[in-house]
Amino acid sequence: MVRGWLLDLYPLEEGTMVVWIKCDDNRAVRLVDSWHHCIYVAADQKSLLLDLLKRDEIRDFIVDWAFESKFESIVDLERSEILRLTLKDARKAQQLAKTIQRHAPFDVYRIYNVDVSPQQAYFYEKELFPLALVEAEEANQHVRWKVLDSIEATDYEIPSLTSLKLRVNVDKQLKLPSFDDQIKSIQLISKKGEALTIDEGSETDKILSLVKTIRQLDPDLIHTDDGDTFTLLYLIRRAEVNHLQDQLILSREQDPLKWPKKLGNSYFSYGKILYKPASQKLYGRVHIDESNTFIGSSCGLHGLIEVARLCRIPVHTALRASIGKCMSSLQFYNATKRDILIPWKPTIAEEFKTVWDLMVADRGGFIFEPKLGLHEDVGEIDFSSLYPMIMAKKNISAETVSCKCCQDSTQLVPEVNYHVCQKRRGIVPNSLDLVLEKRRIYKELMKRATDPGLRQVFDARQASLKWILVCCFGYLGFHNAKFGRIDAHISVCAYARKILLDAVRIAERNGFSVVHGIVDSLWLKKRGAGEDDYENLCEEIRDELGFPISFEGIYKWIAFLSSKVHDQIPVLNRYFGIFRSGEVKQRGIETRRHDTPSFITRFQEEVLQTLAKSSDLQSAYNLLAEALQILRNYSNLIREGRVPLEDLVIQRGLSKNLDEYENNTVQAIAARQLQREGRQLFAGQTISYIITDFYSKNPWNRVLAYELITSKTRYDVVKYLELLAYAASTILEPFGYARERLEQIVLEDLHQISIA
Repeated sequence: MVRGWLLDLYPLEEGTMVVWIKCDDNRAVRLVDSWHHCIYVAADQKSLLLDLLKRDEIRDFIVDWAFESKFESIVDLERSEILRLTLKDARKAQQLAKTIQRHAPFDVYRIYNVDVSPQQAYFYEKELFPLALVEAEEANQHVRWKVLDSIEATDYEIPSLTSLKLRVNVDKQLKLPSFDDQIKSIQLISKKGEALTIDEGSETDKILSLVKTIRQLDPDLIHTDDGDTFTLLYLIRRAEVNHLQDQLILSREQDPLKWPKKLGNSYFSYGKILYKPASQKLYGRVHIDESNTFIGSSCGLHGLIEVARLCRIPVHTALRASIGKCMSSLQFYNATKRDILIPWKPTIAEEFKTVWDLMVADRGGFIFEPKLGLHEDVGEIDFSSLYPMIMAKKNISAETVSCKCCQDSTQLVPEVNYHVCQKRRGIVPNSLDLVLEKRRIYKELMKRATDPGLRQVFDARQASLKWILVCCFGYLGFHNAKFGRIDAHISVCAYARKILLDAVRIAERNGFSVVHGIVDSLWLKKRGAGEDDYENLCEEIRDELGFPISFEGIYKWIAFLSSKVHDQIPVLNRYFGIFRSGEVKQRGIETRRHDTPSFITRFQEEVLQTLAKSSDLQSAYNLLAEALQILRNYSNLIREGRVPLEDLVIQRGLSKNLDEYENNTVQAIAARQLQREGRQLFAGQTISYIITDFYSKNPWNRVLAYELITSKTRYDVVKYLELLAYAASTILEPFGYARERLEQIVLEDLHQISIA
């Protein structure tokens, strides 16, 4: 009997699942469970499925088959007879599905559960989850599980996980390290910052010493800065050069690192091209590439573990997965428990709509255009997780909107009049219930916690769940979502519009006027209103509408900003203001943009903190001289060349592959500079550069990729002063300082210096 926490699992040999348990005594125990992965196939006629089983190329993949009673679609009310195919090798589900597809058009054979990884399927079937506290007994090639933990728990413990940071120093022959360069040294850094350096002997000696040291120290977590894109790939190539490819073993499993079949892929998401590198898995350990983890970088290890546990997705996968993929796993689990199959390719179609129907339905959230300029004593109230709350409270899901079983339902979606199922709970709201409840509990625990460390843990967990709630609405309308449907997406928007309008009517009934409103937030004003008035208003809205809403605070003053292109057109989510508490809130300005140099961000934050000292709008005007002096101080630093280059770095993503760029955009120039030095780049990757001579006729002189800068690199003073003035205008234009005037201030001094 083994007692501990489930750290890692993966299919290895045919018909086996390897599971690693981290024990109290710091041991990592390997268990092997005899287990097979399954996919499902449906067809209109059973004879077609029987015909499929006669084909040798299909039978080569499977060890068993049977017909089972399942719900083929999320919208089905009755079960169907579905063919279950039990795979020899759990890792070949995609290959089998593609083989089946080659025999007939897409709609002849409908294939299910292909996208559910073997690890996820094992979790669902055994009622397990990552870092679950378990007791396990291995006997006769099977593991019997007893779960001592609960996925609903908020006070769970995690084991003490040992970790190392792996860094490889390359003996560069050019400006950038390449796979052809030899290893200079290897560092292994502990949690406490203690470094063990491997720099003795030949390259072969260094690689073998690394393998031996990892085996001796036996860490649970191995951190890298760029393990998926360079460090581990580099080690693999150097091992191949030294004929050590079978000895480069960093996993607990005696499986050497291998070159991936594909380095990564570029994909389109939410209007942007992104790049996802192939992951380098260390079997029995967790490899954390700190440059390739959204959840880890946003919410830390505790937030990552919370998402992995809740969504029943391995920690290694959760590190690199999108929020949508994690949330999908939670939905897959709930579907599996109901015997609903998970489509390989979504097939739920949108209901037919006339042009008029589209005009009524497809309108998004409600917006009250902001009143441009500066306003005093404005209060802000926000609905808490409005869209996921609508989905949960109103039972909005692909199968519940316009369902087949409740044609006479009394619950109708506002404006569009879709009926909503009253007989069964939808997969989507069912999946959100636990997320909403756990986040509510974590926020309560944060308030009560006296230990700062514990408060930080609860904050990380609730923040990770917030990302799921942020994502869930968009995913409902995503064309690749397994349980998404545009009609459900439209329904949520319709409810949100009605709720916001009803909230406005309640506010106006109480004497408040609307200054701005966007989807789930309202900025209101009422002469002489204090905090109690806003709190009472929120309570009235909660009681009347049934949705939680919170009072964010009253602004001393707030500025709603216009478009940078058309100064009379307001931008819905571009503003900054100072609460009476002194807290600064800003949205849509340079401090919130990822491509803003840190020097510019610091400048803007310093100006805002200066204006935050004001007690009202008039005193803010009195502080403008101090704000302008900050501008001059920062412009002096630029002119005198005293700004470190790393503070002037601009980051931009490549929207396409380099050979597809027709114009010399700055990011394309920087990317070509890196390519010339041997760096392989793909659409979606981020490029960092310094502006060196922005207005040069020679494109190669305009910018320099950050990786190529030297002690002789100089930045473009004029362009960075222009960027500084641009950022200053965002804050100071509402106070009467146009960008042209601010540019004159910073560039006039430069002109006087150049004349002298």
